[in-house]
Amino acid sequence: MYNKDTMCYRTWNDITISLPRRTASWCCKTNLTTEQKKEVTFDLDILNERGMDFLFNHPILQKRKNELANGIRCADCNSCWASEDISGESQRTLYMENNFMAKSVPEMELFDFDTPATFIELDLTNRCNLACVYCGPEHSTRWQKELKMRETDTDEKIFHKVMELVSEYCTTTLKDAKYINVALLGGEPFFTEHMYVFLDYLSSRVHDSLSPETELSVYITTSMSFPEHKFDKFIEIVKNTPNIMYIMQLSGEAVGRRSELIRWGQDFKQWDNNLDKFFAESTKLENLILGFGCAHNSLSLPYFKDYLVYINDKMKAIDYKKQIWFMINYVEGPMHCATTMLDKRHAQAVTEQIDFMENEMINLYQKDEYVLMLESLRNLVLNSIVTPVMKKFASQEFKLLEDRRKISFKSEFPHFDELVK
Repeated sequence: MYNKDTMCYRTWNDITISLPRRTASWCCKTNLTTEQKKEVTFDLDILNERGMDFLFNHPILQKRKNELANGIRCADCNSCWASEDISGESQRTLYMENNFMAKSVPEMELFDFDTPATFIELDLTNRCNLACVYCGPEHSTRWQKELKMRETDTDEKIFHKVMELVSEYCTTTLKDAKYINVALLGGEPFFTEHMYVFLDYLSSRVHDSLSPETELSVYITTSMSFPEHKFDKFIEIVKNTPNIMYIMQLSGEAVGRRSELIRWGQDFKQWDNNLDKFFAESTKLENLILGFGCAHNSLSLPYFKDYLVYINDKMKAIDYKKQIWFMINYVEGPMHCATTMLDKRHAQAVTEQIDFMENEMINLYQKDEYVLMLESLRNLVLNSIVTPVMKKFASQEFKLLEDRRKISFKSEFPHFDELVK
């Protein structure tokens, strides 16, 4: 029997493959040592030699499974243990709470080391025209330009080899799975042809080889700072593949100038216009689902109710009937952007956000799960301890951003001085 105090479904169910960095990992919150990072890094020779086994059955993954299943706090998962020590909750507990494994002991007993991952996350590129405050050069070419550095992007041969292995995995190991979920991220996936090529892989090489009962869903995370022709090209694919569900994670957690300062390089008017287009097409296309990926952070969280009101008003204005999703996400690093930097008084703002979501917003998919996440954030704010060393670090990091970008965070975020003084 598995130990619920350490068991994490994400370790079994999730895999993240970064094509620009050529790495495999299992859960996006993983903390790997320098040596481990070398072990999970691949090249074409490794993929040709070890194939699916490297990606889906790596020794580091097997060790973590063994430790978590037997009640050992695996060092790979330190960010969750730290969060649980502060508030009793973490990404791990949220994931377990919202999963069948947490609700059925018999099914947990049946979940063994060979149970396959059904959530495959692919970082397609590091090309991105934004430099979000909590991001960095490995995920954004705009960050690279600002820091005057260069990171390698996806190699064409590596891309096609990974697509081949993912296709093989889906059509063999997952052939009779009830669900297959594939997530496409960047950078900005709309800025690489690899997104469109991969979607063709799914429709032409994967979908028809699956069991008729298998539900294939594609999650796409986008900052929506792309031109109209990129949007039009994607919508044509959605129209031509009605048997694949497309679930959008539209990234944003603030409105207006606040959003532009957090997601540096964003034109919020363009973001708003693209959102209107997504709403319009989603109304017509059954297989296009809208969700919002809100990266809650030390700047945005006190004002998140403004964002909820903005989304709610937009849904009311167009009488949007379909359910929308709010994806669970919050920033734990870099430290100065983490929600744990906030003063305890901001817990009241989170309470108001919870009340608004519960009482004013309708047509939300699994609303209770998102409310549970907000309650967890409130607990983190209430229980976190911000030291003078943390304040000094935050002051230095934000000062670097303000000086390079010639901006002032205090002008739009009244609580900013609390983070740095």
